[in-house]
This record gives sequence, structure tokens and C-alpha cells, in this order.
Amino acid sequence: MKTTGLFKKSASIAIATLLASMIGCAATSGPAPMRGADVAAPDRAPVIKAYGEKIPGVGQPQLIARTFVGQPPMVSHDVEKYVPITMEENACLDCHITDELLGQKVPKISVSHYSATLKARDGKPAVSMDRFQCDSCHVPQVDAKPLVDNKFVGVTK
Repeated sequence: MKTTGLFKKSASIAIATLLASMIGCAATSGPAPMRGADVAAPDRAPVIKAYGEKIPGVGQPQLIARTFVGQPPMVSHDVEKYVPITMEENACLDCHITDELLGQKVPKISVSHYSATLKARDGKPAVSMDRFQCDSCHVPQVDAKPLVDNKFVGVTK
């Protein structure tokens, strides 16, 4: 008699568990993506943003605050007219080889960018070839609102 009662109790628990899992599975939907589209939907291309219209040498572009120690300075003006940077032409150096141009203060390239052995035609130190491609580290910034809320505060000291 005791085994029959135990069997009925076990069968009831098994059926209840089965029903609960079937109802639970039917009630849940697929994952809710953060991007707002169905997970299986193809990605949409982002909207193309224009870089700042600031022209170098006109007015004083505001320097962009750095967010970590050792971060290369970001470019605060449009660079479309100055790229590509080639061995024959590096328009960045036209302005940033000095700290003043036409009476305006200009951020001068760091001494770490000069070669210890190469000299320019005028006898002054030349920019090292591994630091010549300025746009590898120094990039212009798009004036766009952040994609997500961000409370990040950089540490620069």
C-alpha cells in the first residue's frame, strides 16, 4: 500500500513539473536585443556623421580633453584635405613642426616623434619614420551624441 501512495505522489510531482516547464517555455519569448531589431535581422549600416567643420588656423579650435594617461592628442579640426599622408607629403608637419604659426599657438609634435639619427635638409632633427603616419594615432572626432549613456570619467593625472 505504501508503494502505491509513493508512486502516485511521484507521478503527480512529475506531471506538475512537466506542465510547469511546458507552460514556462511557451510563455517566454526570444532574447530581446539591445539594438532594437530582431537578432536574426541583418545589421543596418550606421548613419554617416560629418567630421567637425573646424578649419586649421582659423580661430582657436578647442583642444579635446584626453581620457587616459599617454593618450595621443585628438585632432580638433577637419583632416580631409590633408590625407593621405605619404612619404612625399605630410601636411600635418606643415603646421605642427612648430609651436606657433602665423601668430597662433599650435600644438607642436612631441620630441618623442623625432629620430635620434635622421636629420632634415635644414640640419634639424627629422621625424622618425615609425612616427611619420600621424593619423595612425591622432584621429579627428565626430560631433555626435553617444550611442549609450556613459558616465565614464577619464584619469589623466
